Amino acid sequence: MKRPTSVTVFGVLNIVFGGFGILGMFVSLASMTSKAAQANPVFEIVQKEPVLRTFMEVSLYLGFAVSIVLIISGIGLLNVKSWARMLSIGYSIYALVMGIVGGVVNYVYLVQPLLERAGEDSVVAKAAAMGGLIGIGAGLIYPILLLIFMLNATVAAAFRPKAAPADPAGPQVVG
Repeated sequence: MKRPTSVTVFGVLNIVFGGFGILGMFVSLASMTSKAAQANPVFEIVQKEPVLRTFMEVSLYLGFAVSIVLIISGIGLLNVKSWARMLSIGYSIYALVMGIVGGVVNYVYLVQPLLERAGEDSVVAKAAAMGGLIGIGAGLIYPILLLIFMLNATVAAAFRPKAAPADPAGPQVVG
């Protein structure tokens, strides 16, 4: 069976998004240590709130590991390896769970304190909170699509082991 086009597309996207994830980790580390971050109210809340700080640190390291897994699964998808399909499904589930948990943690420990600090009437603060919620939703789109396509019957069939060709002479009787 020929590799389905969707497998090629998701293989490439896994590699690209995995690369962005690794790059994002380095950018995050650099931005957290910059002087500009020290004056940012978000940075101040992260430093003062141990739950949020711990969640962000753990997420950063997990995100790095998951980005490597995403790259490996992308390469495996391009080579139609069944383990790559399983890794992609596992990544999708992980990303959905972490996206939802991260959204809740960020809303409770970051967005609400920012809204309180800005005042309930602040249009800018409300717009920022809404933007954050939209960002969380947008972040769930890729794992949902990846999961749907990896569970598709045609895609699953492409990853099944190929049956050995039948012997045209039929079964041989040894006697």
